Amino acid sequence: MKPRVFLFDLGGVVCRFHRERRLKILGEACGLPAERVDEELYSSGLISSWDGGSGNAQEVEEEIRRRLGYPGTSAELRSIWCGAFEPDPDVLAAADLVRSYRTALFTDNDALLLSGLPRHLADVDDRFDVLAFSCVLRATKPAPEAFAGALGLLDATAQEAFFVDDREANVRAARELGITAVLFEGGPALHRTLEELLAD
Repeated sequence: MKPRVFLFDLGGVVCRFHRERRLKILGEACGLPAERVDEELYSSGLISSWDGGSGNAQEVEEEIRRRLGYPGTSAELRSIWCGAFEPDPDVLAAADLVRSYRTALFTDNDALLLSGLPRHLADVDDRFDVLAFSCVLRATKPAPEAFAGALGLLDATAQEAFFVDDREANVRAARELGITAVLFEGGPALHRTLEELLAD
């Protein structure tokens, strides 16, 4: 059956994620080494808890200010947070092939990124009908609950869905649920896959 909805992973598919860029720029803004920022946000498990829905955008921002002494504006922080993501033009072109269908950005990410996406990653935001963020779903891939939540936002069944991700575990989990899923191997390959699916 030809898919009726299309789900795209964010970091590693729609965008290249540059963690070191976020750490460096945020560290510079706070007068701290990138290693300290990494320890406070990533090594501590804080980012993972935010991805799971533990804080809204304001709470995430307040915790960053408390832990790192961040002095800038809210808008500047969202710009730094979103600036770690670099859109892949080839993947955006592939996503344009399915704009007449229901589409979702299906990602394990936090509420601060979600709040900044429309302004700071507008080219990405414009291409997707649904922003299926783990912080909203309160589950991360490859948990079945994450897939069920994303499909629920699209009002679709697993058999009606196509999914692309750069992690084998997530692709495997999707296939076990009956979703047509492919491992990301670059924008041109994804473009060809979608063309073939739509031609069937």
